[in-house]
Amino acid sequence: MAETKSVGSREATRRSERVHLQIPIEVQGELANGVRFRESSHTLIIHREGARISLEHPVEAGAVLHLTNLRTGVACPFRVVGKVDRAIGRVPEWGVECLKPEIDFWGIHFPADDGAHPETEHVDVLVECSGCYSRELARLGLRDYRDLSSRGVLGRNCPICGRESEWTFGYAEALAQTDPWQGDAAPAETPSSGGGEEKRIAKRLAVKLPISIRLPNGQEEVARTENLSRMGVCFISDLKLEEGDFIRLTVGYVLGENADEVMARVVWRRSREEANGFIYGVHLEHKE
Repeated sequence: MAETKSVGSREATRRSERVHLQIPIEVQGELANGVRFRESSHTLIIHREGARISLEHPVEAGAVLHLTNLRTGVACPFRVVGKVDRAIGRVPEWGVECLKPEIDFWGIHFPADDGAHPETEHVDVLVECSGCYSRELARLGLRDYRDLSSRGVLGRNCPICGRESEWTFGYAEALAQTDPWQGDAAPAETPSSGGGEEKRIAKRLAVKLPISIRLPNGQEEVARTENLSRMGVCFISDLKLEEGDFIRLTVGYVLGENADEVMARVVWRRSREEANGFIYGVHLEHKE
């Protein structure tokens, strides 16, 4: 029987930026005993070379799986890198690598880092072309990001359209029942037509934005968001916070600039796949 490997070190050395997106997929493969299976699932993290996926069937490192992107219908073979030691969700998670990178399986362009913007002066954000609806995990300078935030659109060249077009934010898909990246601890509730209440999930933006975290004892850390919405933020931090803790955040932090802080409450914490740090979801304590 093949040995199941951890993927923590492999993910740490990936060549492209990752983005937390739940893309519905169908997975077909074969177990160690030769039994074939088919499972409807979803991704948790994607990058140009592969993904992390939820999968209940116990596959082995090295096994070849055939994934179908249920949003686009595109199919592609992937190799299992190994099982993730520290899962984000409640279903077992596996790292997989794409065996045919020439296929546009995700429908998202992952440009290489050209070094044009220093680490503290750029924002990685999922954007969508309003002309052809292609999506890109774009690395924007702070000025362009602020322009996009204020106007809702940004003029930039589209490699698919072949001309300059207007780009808007690309929302992160969310599966309301299983979304482990939901930063809104208490999703807004809206009355249903039957007189009861149904929960809606606030739209999330896949944005890696500089963020300043300040604790009541004065301890501070600068990190980056993983995704955010009107009500909540998800980020990775080395600080050890507990559920229910209150912190102050400056979203869009720039060293030397004055910006408003907002009070936030920690609503969930999960260990990272790496040894250090935690993934946090916080609820923003404001009414607007």
